[in-house]
Amino acid sequence: MASTDLTTNSYYSLNALGNAVCALVELAELIPQEDNYSSLLRIIADRLEGEFTAVRNDTIKLWGPVESKRERAER
Repeated sequence: MASTDLTTNSYYSLNALGNAVCALVELAELIPQEDNYSSLLRIIADRLEGEFTAVRNDTIKLWGPVESKRERAER
């Protein structure tokens, strides 16, 4: 079972990273296609977004349910 504090901190960190990834994706969409690095930035943003989604989903699975104080006392 995951610790509540660790889960909460991880959740906030994961959300912050997700916001940064979303910002990069949005920035890549704003750069004109005529720009020399437009294609590179779009590819990097798309791959990063895909990898982040996979990591987020795996992390959420690892957290599992958190035991309450009563459940711990009953063990």
